[in-house]
Amino acid sequence: MTREQKYHSARGNAMVYVLIALALLGFLTITLSRQNDQSDGQDLKDETVEFYSNELIEYTSAAQYAIELMLSSGSKIDDLNFVIPGGAGFETGSHIHKVFHPQGGGLNYEASYDDAIAVGGAGAWYFQNTLNVGWSDTAGDDVIMMAYNIKPQVCANINKKITGNTTIPSVTTGLDDIFNPAATTEAAFDATNCPACDGYPILCVSNNAVDTYGLYSIIAAQ
Repeated sequence: MTREQKYHSARGNAMVYVLIALALLGFLTITLSRQNDQSDGQDLKDETVEFYSNELIEYTSAAQYAIELMLSSGSKIDDLNFVIPGGAGFETGSHIHKVFHPQGGGLNYEASYDDAIAVGGAGAWYFQNTLNVGWSDTAGDDVIMMAYNIKPQVCANINKKITGNTTIPSVTTGLDDIFNPAATTEAAFDATNCPACDGYPILCVSNNAVDTYGLYSIIAAQ
């Protein structure tokens, strides 16, 4: 075999190795992509879970601070108006009792939160002041909010911060029935509905089917 033939032969072998490497790389990429698709975004890294947990807790704290200022300035719990920016009446009439209006509570309105926190991208904040919490001091309505439909890893991490363990209590009904002010079916929020919630002003819970998770926060009670 001449030197030229040897050169072309070696070059051909090298090209084969390159093609094999590219094929293996492509196979690995497809495999990893399928694994990611199968996980459906459920798996989060520890530092990501921590970041999102803090994000949710911080927003509940901001809401509590805004409403405490409103109550100290003369608003009553029953006066609070949760009309959202762009909603009917947001820019008309008196604004002093509107939680999200700059001339009221001035709370930044977040219709939802990062899709990475929610399951299926369907997360939402619920606010209401027409629910009595069973362990509050009186039978009057309290102010409660919920980060609805968050990932279980985030939910468990939040509870670890609050209770010291990752246990997620479940309520005996659907979360919507308790925490969604627009729900057609209303359920009580008390120690019967959620024994493990009794006395906790903030906690992450699941529905009775244990397939939906939400962080509730009692931000004003009476």
